[in-house]
Amino acid sequence: MKLPPMNALRAFEAVSRHGSVSRAAEELCVSQGAVSQQLRNLEDFFGKELFHRGANSFTLTEAAESFAAEVQQSLQRIAQAADVIGAAKATHTLRISAPPTLMFKWLMPKLGDFYEIHPGVSVVLDESLQLVTFKNDGFDGAIRFADGEFDKLNFDLLITLKIYAVASPAYIASYGRLESITRPQGHHLIDYYYDSKSISSQHVHWRDIVDGDLAEMEHEHLVYPDGLQSLTAAVHGQGIALVPMYLCEDEVEAGSLVLLSDEVYEYRNRYYFVSPADARPNPALDDFRDWLREISSAHRDAG
Repeated sequence: MKLPPMNALRAFEAVSRHGSVSRAAEELCVSQGAVSQQLRNLEDFFGKELFHRGANSFTLTEAAESFAAEVQQSLQRIAQAADVIGAAKATHTLRISAPPTLMFKWLMPKLGDFYEIHPGVSVVLDESLQLVTFKNDGFDGAIRFADGEFDKLNFDLLITLKIYAVASPAYIASYGRLESITRPQGHHLIDYYYDSKSISSQHVHWRDIVDGDLAEMEHEHLVYPDGLQSLTAAVHGQGIALVPMYLCEDEVEAGSLVLLSDEVYEYRNRYYFVSPADARPNPALDDFRDWLREISSAHRDAG
């Protein structure tokens, strides 16, 4: 199948649409002579004239009129297909794995800011506490709570966790403030334990802080399955929760939670952003990593 020259087709389509060589030349940003030459090239290709040329007239032949309609539709479809390809190329999707509490409470509310800066990047978040194998799971990156020892991974520190005791104003009005986070006797203590023992062991619980046997205070000890639920329980006056500042900063600022003590307990583990060290260059992932480091900077040292 032999196709006519593309430049000749573009010139022919513009002339047939405008009914004028001069207006076609203006649209194509070329001279009138160049347009006329392309029309002659197309006529040479078909071996017949496509225009009736008179002293003061320039019209399409009957056959050329039918051909012009087909060319206009075809070029329009090509332009539409090019727009689709261009749009697909401009959008880059990142798959990111993150712990549920951090994802829902801290990351997702901030994603709109990332999209404003990088409208061509789409971020698909997967809530998971489990370690991901990038090769098999298809993730571009992950936020993980770890001790900073990683094998064959690029990693960036995001959040250093310092733990505060918080409670609602209503709870404080009923039970008073803490004497010390290590001696919370007489208070309702809120904890959270994940289903996985290995994951729960990475987090700080009241038993890690309290002086003495926590079992003696079981009637004052409430346990939830994750950090977000324990925070919600504290907001509703059920007791005192141990939470990092990144998790409760909005509630503290709004006054629905109050810091009960100046005492701080620091986690050994921290939140890191990790990605495969042997992955291909990914500018979108680099942008996301830089953005994460920027929004987490206040918690890198302060917790």
